[in-house]
Amino acid sequence: MGRPANFLHTKQKGFTLIEVMVALAVVAIALAALSRSMGLTVNNQTALEERIIATWIAQDELVKLQVLPESRTEEKVDVTVLNRNWVTEFSTEATLVSDIKKASMSVTLENQETPSATLVTVIDP
Repeated sequence: MGRPANFLHTKQKGFTLIEVMVALAVVAIALAALSRSMGLTVNNQTALEERIIATWIAQDELVKLQVLPESRTEEKVDVTVLNRNWVTEFSTEATLVSDIKKASMSVTLENQETPSATLVTVIDP
C-alpha cells in the first residue's frame, strides 16, 4: 500500500524529540550556572558578615582604649559577640612624636589564622 499523496505536505504540530532534548540541555546549563552563582553569593555574604562584625569589635575595643587607657592590660582577649568567639590582639608602636603611639587592633574568628579585621589608630600614652 502506498502513502497518500498529501503525506509530504502535512503541517507539523508539536516539537521533535531533538528539539526537546536541545531545549532541556539549554535549561540544564542555565540552571547549573544559576546554582553556582547562588553558591558564590552565599559565601560572599558570609565573609562580608564576618568582616563587619570583626570591624565592630575592633572599633569597640579601640574606643575603650581611648576612653580608659588602663582598661586593657592583656595583649590577647577573647570576646563573644553574636554567639561567635573572637580573639582580639592589641599592639602598640612608637611614632615619631613621643607623646603619641600607634595602636593596632586585630580581630580573628576563633580557630582561624588570618584576622577578619585590623584597625589602626593613634593613642595618647
